[in-house]
Order: sequence, then structure tokens, then C-alpha cells
Amino acid sequence: MKNIIFTTLFLTSVAYADPQALRADFGRLTGAQKIGPLSDQAFCYFGEGQVQGHQVERLQRIASVTKLFTTLHAAETLDLQRRYETRIFVTNDDLHISGGGDPFFEEEKLLLLMRALNDRGHQRFKRVTFDRSFFFYDLTLNEYADIGPEQVRSRLAQFLNPRNSGSVDAAWRRVRRFSEEEGVALLGPVPKLVVDSVAISDRNPLGTQAAVVYVHRSKPLHSLLKAMNVQSKNLVAELIYREASRVKPLGQILREKGIPPSSFQIYNGSGLPIISGSNRQDNLASCRTVLGVISLLESSTRRQRLALNQLVAVNGGSDLGSFRTRFRNQPETHGAVISKTGTLKNSSTLAGVLLIGDKIPFAILNHTTNMPAARNLQDQFVARMFHHLGAPTPEAYEKISIFPWDESPFFLERR
Repeated sequence: MKNIIFTTLFLTSVAYADPQALRADFGRLTGAQKIGPLSDQAFCYFGEGQVQGHQVERLQRIASVTKLFTTLHAAETLDLQRRYETRIFVTNDDLHISGGGDPFFEEEKLLLLMRALNDRGHQRFKRVTFDRSFFFYDLTLNEYADIGPEQVRSRLAQFLNPRNSGSVDAAWRRVRRFSEEEGVALLGPVPKLVVDSVAISDRNPLGTQAAVVYVHRSKPLHSLLKAMNVQSKNLVAELIYREASRVKPLGQILREKGIPPSSFQIYNGSGLPIISGSNRQDNLASCRTVLGVISLLESSTRRQRLALNQLVAVNGGSDLGSFRTRFRNQPETHGAVISKTGTLKNSSTLAGVLLIGDKIPFAILNHTTNMPAARNLQDQFVARMFHHLGAPTPEAYEKISIFPWDESPFFLERR
């Protein structure tokens, strides 16, 4: 069964590479960086017609490399061209949000929604309601949390409370900086919307009234996945994972593709640990299985007429995220690595493809408490992989904006 998952792997130019030399380099760098015992580390790549590396079968914490699994999950079950539609019902006094399941509705989109309403003369409402398909949350998650309607209501109320105008101003400044870096111009004053109360409502209370309806359509799902991977958006990953799971569970997909159930334990779509008291559950996978997922992702992406760099970050400083500060001392690799990083307590990971004539899947899974040293090891070892396996051959890549709005009218329709 183990060989089945590699029937779709890419042809590479590494038939005569020396696996022993790479293992020796990995051991040397592990010792030099003092990240911990070599027995706690793993790396792998596909070459000479098989998986090569160190401890390729060992189950390791994969942290945010999980998001590559989530991206595959979406590519296998969902239309990556799909756009999510959020409908806003407005009367003189009230507003209701029908969410439509948009997984990327964080502070950027909420502030843009507020600004669009301001532009149409709406400044104050007595009551705002929303249904359970509206997912707004703006706080960083450091461990898994089941964000539900009550958490959405609480954070929405914070943004719409006039006493919190200082935090809204600060959020708008952050959003403007983000938009500028992504080539999107945000002009005008800070959005302001004053609301007396915010509530959850499964029924649209304005459905029978003469309400104005504004419609916002998201960027395509593949663009949301790109932003999720570049910024390591945990809640976005979890929401997409849940949506895909309603079509088919990830574990079933992996098993159907020939990946043994014993080689992975996936509990959520983000890679965050699930902590309950002293108990902790982490997403785990073997290095071999990570390679299998990367291979399957490339095939699934191609079937949806997309390139891998449209979904996953490209190193070299063009994409935002952790790659901006990675590979600074290895400029020869810039533009030739498409991958996802991951960092948790005791875990640092990097996985994706090396561009060497074709695409060579690779993964580095470190168990360590020395995160800076682990990242240094990974950057240096990627350079050594190129040294042994072949020269980097960067592909043409035009930066893709990961800002969740593209300067089209925020409300595309008015009904």
C-alpha cells in the first residue's frame, strides 16, 4: 500500500543523487544547530524512484504543515473557483447578515463592510443580527478552539461599540498597512458604525420587510487558500476543513488514495494543538505521508487548472508571511521553493516542493524547543538539498495579493 501514494509523484532529475550524503549533512547540521537528538528529527524527499531520508516512517507533529492537508482536502471536495456570498439586509433601524459561509471574514472584511455601509449613508443601527453561517473573528488562536456564534457575537459587538473607537482606529491602521503591502488602496476615514445591540438570529428578522439588500462576493476559494497558507490563518483553515468534511472526511480521502491510516492522526484543519487540562492532542503524520499529500495536492490542483504557487507560498520575500524572513542567507533558492512552514511548542516544520527541473516533494519535521535554530537548520538543509539534487530552477511567478478584497466594488449588487 505504501507505494500507491507515489504513483502520481513527479518525474525528477535526482536518479543519481547520494542519499547517504544528504543524511550525513542532516546529521551534521542537527548537531551544529543544537536542536536536540537526531533521533527526534525527520526529513524526506522523493528520489531514485522511492522515498529517501531519515526516519521517514516516524509519526511527528506537523503543526501548520497541516494546512497542506487542508488544501488537499478542499481541492478534492470543493470547487476552488467558488465565491462565497454574504448578504446584508438593511432597514432604517436594523441590519441582518446572512453569512454564506465565507471562511475569511476577519477584521479586514468587517471594516470594509462598515466602510461600504458608511458610503451609502448608514451610520447607526438599533440592532444587528446575524445567522450561523457568518463567521467573524479577529483574535489570534494559539490553541484549537471551537469558535461558534457566541464568540462571533462578542467580537462583532466589540467592533460596533462606540466606546471601542480607539481599537477600531488601530485595526483600520493595521488593515491599511496590510492593503498597501498587497497593492490595494484604502482611502477615506476610519469606518464607524454605532449599534445598540448585536444578536444571533437563525431567522432573518428583516425577511418580510422592505429591506435594501447588499451583496458581497468573496475572492475565489483558491485565493482564500493562498492567504490561509501564506499567513497561516488558523480559523480560515478550520472553517474550510469543516466545509470539506461535510462532503467527505479527510481521513477517508487519504485512505482511498492509498495512505495508511497508521501513518497520520489529523484532529483539525489548522494544526493547532487541542489542549484539555494536562491532555494535549497534536496532528501527526509520517514524513512519507507528508510527501504523499504534497504529491496528491499537485495533482488535484492541476485538475482544477491551477498551479501550486497559486495556493502555497513561494520563498524569496515576494509573498508575505514567514518566508519574508527565511532563506536570507540562501539567495540561490529564492523563487525555487514552494512550501508551508509550521511552528508550535516543541515543533518546527517545513514541507513543499523544490523546483529542480521539475518538482521534488520534500519535508523537514523537527522536534525541538529551539525554534530559531530549527529554522536555520531547515534553510541551510534546503540549500544542501539543492546542492546534492540539482540546481534551483525558479519558475515564473507573479505575486498574488492575499488581501481578502481586490478593489472591485465591495457590494457587487444591490437588490
